[in-house]
Amino acid sequence: MVGALLSKRNDVLLITRGTHLEAIRENGLRIEGYTEGVFYLEAESYYPGGFDLIILTVKAYDTQRAAEQIKEEYGGEPLITFQNGVGIVDMLSNFDVIPGVTTHGATMLSPGIVRHAGYGDTFIGEKDGRLSDRVFSIAQNFTEAGLKTEVVNDIMERRWIKAAVNACINPITAILGVKNGMLREESLSSVVKCVATECEKVLYDRGINVNVYEEVIGVIEKTSENESSMLQDVKRGRKTEVDYILLPFLRDKGCVYPLYLMVKFLEQRGEGDSNPRGQ
Repeated sequence: MVGALLSKRNDVLLITRGTHLEAIRENGLRIEGYTEGVFYLEAESYYPGGFDLIILTVKAYDTQRAAEQIKEEYGGEPLITFQNGVGIVDMLSNFDVIPGVTTHGATMLSPGIVRHAGYGDTFIGEKDGRLSDRVFSIAQNFTEAGLKTEVVNDIMERRWIKAAVNACINPITAILGVKNGMLREESLSSVVKCVATECEKVLYDRGINVNVYEEVIGVIEKTSENESSMLQDVKRGRKTEVDYILLPFLRDKGCVYPLYLMVKFLEQRGEGDSNPRGQ
């Protein structure tokens, strides 16, 4: 979805694999929902080098493998990470990283077809908080292409807050098999509040003072029709990012702990069943 939007005013190469790669090459990338259209983009299974900017959107657990592949042709170009989870920036220490955060929601419908299911906010910034010319230039480019982007001086804090929001939404939707909007139901909102409270304590200990529940509700409202990435992974019987999203907030055996165990159970069950929910 990000690549499709940016292709409106940039030369974009998508790095993907398998049937998704084949479908894009044959029929283009179809985006439905908040963004509509077919985007005919170049697509490869590897990074050939020579681009001005790399945007990393792979799953958190694939970061190391992606980094090794990029490194083969890496020429020092900036690399933006919009990935979920905590610890990603540290894993990319050998690159010129610009951390980012986006709350846009996207759902893979089938190879070559993606639903833009939620319109959110996008932020980028330097790791050390500097307001550099390059991040303003990138943000302007993104915004003019249709991906409204704001430069901030607290991007690392915002990545922690995004992780906390994901911790409140992703595991519950994955376990119950529901879209984000269902978490507004009274019975589920109580669970969300419990997880938010635990996440808020972890953030406070890091010097980040924020009402996590309010942040979560804001994201739910904007992405109510979205299936969280964790739910999509569970439905496909794939590994989830739960270790990067929930573990950083697991301090005791409160609300976070049983959610973590249940998602890990779904992961294990999905290893032998590519369609564990029969969907």
